[in-house]
Amino acid sequence: MKIIQETVDWIKRLKDEGVLGLIMILWIILLIGATTVYVLDYDSENRTITNIFDAFYWAWVTMTTVGFGDLTPATPAARIAASIMMFFSLALISFFTATISSIFVARKIREGKGLEKINYTEHYVICGWNDLADELLDAFLKQDNEEQTPIVLVNELSEEEIDSWRSKLNASHLGFVRGDFTQDQILEKANISKAKAVLILPNLIKNSEAEADEKTALATYSIKALAPKTKVYAYILQYENRSKLRRAKVDGIIVADEFGPYLGASQLHNPGIPAFLSEMLNTEQSRIHTKPVPDKMIGQTFGDLFISSFEEHGTTVMGLYLEETSAGIGDFLTADSGDYLDQFIAAKLKAAGRSGDEEHKVKVRINPEKDYIIKPGEQMILLK
Repeated sequence: MKIIQETVDWIKRLKDEGVLGLIMILWIILLIGATTVYVLDYDSENRTITNIFDAFYWAWVTMTTVGFGDLTPATPAARIAASIMMFFSLALISFFTATISSIFVARKIREGKGLEKINYTEHYVICGWNDLADELLDAFLKQDNEEQTPIVLVNELSEEEIDSWRSKLNASHLGFVRGDFTQDQILEKANISKAKAVLILPNLIKNSEAEADEKTALATYSIKALAPKTKVYAYILQYENRSKLRRAKVDGIIVADEFGPYLGASQLHNPGIPAFLSEMLNTEQSRIHTKPVPDKMIGQTFGDLFISSFEEHGTTVMGLYLEETSAGIGDFLTADSGDYLDQFIAAKLKAAGRSGDEEHKVKVRINPEKDYIIKPGEQMILLK
């Protein structure tokens, strides 16, 4: 379906640029030229073009400037007709080539300006921008160094600023869509429905902190409406705005400086803890990462997994996490428009700001008991 849609879009674009008209004119010249030469050479004893197929073959080879020389017009009149055909065909082919080139050049320019639709799939989308965004991008690229997952930035930065970040971070797989990330058409340009996950940052370019969180919530609603299956993670500045994001069905919330008070107290009572966390979360070394539990360890104990991971890879398993998908009440409601009870329940859910769709939850177990049994689908949180 996607290939068909892209083909239709390209045909429409070629039509708008006049390319289809040029192709039609070239075919008309080919038909007229081939037929004319064949008719004018028909009675010649020295003719090499003996049938209409040869005439079309000669015209095609001549128009494309290949010119094998195996077939040639024999009579003066046929040669004059061939010369006229070559003049017009060469001019039109040159114009056709220039038009096609200009389309690709214009597309590249529009991509650089963030005005073209992104064709990435299974990519990450980062919406919004602030002073910490470059550090976040740098950390992400280092952690994703092996996979090279495409990233699409959606914000209102200028083309020069985006090019500067591309060269600074050495990220060739960094796409860009310029515009307001709360707008559906902008999100569709980022191919949001095919994205692996979306991270929304507080957009402090033009907004205050309170407005930035409001925009984050609005963007979450828009993304979930367009792509319900896409994971959305939101970074907010004010703790009290978490409820708004939960109503928007966000998959994860990061609160700015949420752990500041704890780290401040720990610095006085347990000074080793902040130093340990700083070293563990150092973006230069990426000491902490996740990995699926090996199949051979499913059904085994956490103690066995801990020993196996350390002995085989020298990594410490600090915990486990499992992404669970729970069935929503919508799975049990009938689609029959005549069922008034189901309609009433759905209306009440909507009025309460809740959805009947399935919900995603991440269940984390930090340092579980050594006899805890590993479940299918669990991921390891590892320290290198």
